[in-house]
Amino acid sequence: MTPDAPHPQPIIKGADWVLTDDHGPGAPTGIYGVECMVCEARSPLFDDDAKPVAVWTVQHTAQHPEHDLFLARAEKHWRVVRRRHEDENPPPPQRPVLAFLDRAFGPAFVGLMCLFTALTGYFISLN
Repeated sequence: MTPDAPHPQPIIKGADWVLTDDHGPGAPTGIYGVECMVCEARSPLFDDDAKPVAVWTVQHTAQHPEHDLFLARAEKHWRVVRRRHEDENPPPPQRPVLAFLDRAFGPAFVGLMCLFTALTGYFISLN
């Protein structure tokens, strides 16, 4: 693109934004709760653990045997962040020779290590 050429406009303006799971400090991976579909009683919400909610449903049904249908909910935090443009933060240049060696000999090295480990076990069992 020449310096005088206009910058292309995004086709979808939302393309500058990305929706992600929020893994920030204090953000749980999941929030769990249930609601009884008969009486609309609700369990407390629990972070990162569905087991207390399951226990609540069993206890609720034990107290009210006809209440045996529940709506389970699992919630998570999402965050919308600005998309990082590749032209703003270009990836570091990759050296082609090192990339080839990594692709070619990485799996071979792992295979050889597995073979040596198996042979070591075999030789130990011979004694």
